[in-house]
Amino acid sequence: MTYAEDGKPQADLAASLVNGFLTEQDARAVADQYPDTYGSIVLWIREAADAGDWTRVGKFTNLAAPLRAAGLDAVVQGILDSGAPGCNAEDLVEILGGGGGSAVACLFRVAERSVSEDAPAYWLCQKVIASLGEIGAPQALECLRRMTASSWPDVVRWHAAVELEIEEELGFDEDRMLA
Repeated sequence: MTYAEDGKPQADLAASLVNGFLTEQDARAVADQYPDTYGSIVLWIREAADAGDWTRVGKFTNLAAPLRAAGLDAVVQGILDSGAPGCNAEDLVEILGGGGGSAVACLFRVAERSVSEDAPAYWLCQKVIASLGEIGAPQALECLRRMTASSWPDVVRWHAAVELEIEEELGFDEDRMLA
């Protein structure tokens, strides 16, 4: 681990500068101030997750996402697949939406796992739907299509159909679906 002049780990110093969403410019400013960030951010996320420090995971993922840190998708998928209680799954799902098609299977597993406890608004499922739509790869669109099936709750089915722009084609009545 690299330390700053005052003897504090760069990870701690970088984390202290992150409070919520960062633009790419903000993230680069933090990483430029603490250069170890570029090569170590994914390791810092993994270490924080292993320690169950979800606040720190959130700070580091918010820093890593606009930096497009190599390995970020894999570590975020690992956290989501672990089903770790306490992690901010909604933010992690949103981060994966900015990535590539490798996250599709993980995102769908998150939706399948969370649907029974996500009622009544299904916020996490809605984040998954938005992320799958943002990815837009054929396998993502197929997952969205599967989420329009009658085995899914009406609210989820509606949002998936809207993301696919097929709600009318499927004959969905918005008032009934969102009641």
